[in-house]
Amino acid sequence: MNSLNVPMWAELIDAFDAASRDSDVRVCVLKGEGKHFSAGMDLAVFAEMRKIADEEACEGRKREKVYNSIDFFQRSVTAPEACTKPVLCSMQGAVIGGAVDLATACDIRYVHNKAQLSVKEIDLAIVADVGTMQRLPHIVGDQRARELTYTGRTFSGAQAVEYGLALEGFDSSDDLDSHVMSVASEIATKSPLTIRGIKKVAVYTRDHNTDDALLHVAQHNSAMLFSEDLDAAMAGMMAKKEPVYRGN
Repeated sequence: MNSLNVPMWAELIDAFDAASRDSDVRVCVLKGEGKHFSAGMDLAVFAEMRKIADEEACEGRKREKVYNSIDFFQRSVTAPEACTKPVLCSMQGAVIGGAVDLATACDIRYVHNKAQLSVKEIDLAIVADVGTMQRLPHIVGDQRARELTYTGRTFSGAQAVEYGLALEGFDSSDDLDSHVMSVASEIATKSPLTIRGIKKVAVYTRDHNTDDALLHVAQHNSAMLFSEDLDAAMAGMMAKKEPVYRGN
């Protein structure tokens, strides 16, 4: 069920870093192999964290090791958000705990209407610490985020759409896959330079007030506006042809 073990946490960082650096990649799709997106954190990870910490006699260094482990998981979950390419998330089956954290770091989320989601950390007596509590309130609102994190209740993909956690829901896996790939294909035709700029501005705007965000986008466009991509877009419009952009 694609549980998140230590190798997978590391591979997520590597995969999205590779996508950022590869000029042939225009957009990423994150989905689970098989029937489920992810059952969340592999419980063996907690045992491994405790073992690593217990090897250290010094209490300060022990706590530092726990902190470093949490920091590693946070960087892994942030990998889709840090990726310079848009990341579309396709969810079906189980989307549990850390899988919800991971989904909230993606640009756009789509879901099977019968998917089963849960912010599960409360049932493990853990304060969710790798992204859900920081990103989910911006997506579904403060009260809904608190309700989901306080209760750990399971909710459906259709409810995820209702709450705003997913953009659209689908009744079949084929329809879900088809739509996600259609959106990905359309994004892939756009200016890579501009897409990167939109993603940076969107994340910055989420975390700053309006005046700061306006200053940020003004500075961005002052630096990036007059590009080869702008010339290609203008020429394409005048010639009524689709512009072709180079990679990174």
